[in-house]
Amino acid sequence: MPIYQVHPNELSKIWPIAAPMLQRAIDLDPEVVTIEQVEFSVRTGRTFLLVWDEPGEGITGAVTVEFIDYPRERVAHVNLMGGKGVVRHHVFDEAKNWMRSFGATKAQCWARGTLVQMYEKMGMTNTHQVMRTEL
Repeated sequence: MPIYQVHPNELSKIWPIAAPMLQRAIDLDPEVVTIEQVEFSVRTGRTFLLVWDEPGEGITGAVTVEFIDYPRERVAHVNLMGGKGVVRHHVFDEAKNWMRSFGATKAQCWARGTLVQMYEKMGMTNTHQVMRTEL
């Protein structure tokens, strides 16, 4: 199985590989989060880090996931995804299985621009528009 969860106590070994992949995703919307905040969130267990290891290639991608509990569903929210060939059907299927193992009933991510079409090709549906205001 090429996808696996990186536990916080293993982070020091994997972070130098995963961080640059995640940083590319951060660079698309840099005002949202910093790589240091992501590392802290993974290290403290608030966010999960998954990496995939393609046979013969090594770690080729990384994703961060948080779970949101609503009264009628548990949603796995993908925060960041980065790496070579980020969206591959076999990786997406394994990630969904991992999410189900944590009780998730839905998976979601925020996307804009050309990323929307990429995720639609993977079987995701554009369900909401996010409206936001400063507080």
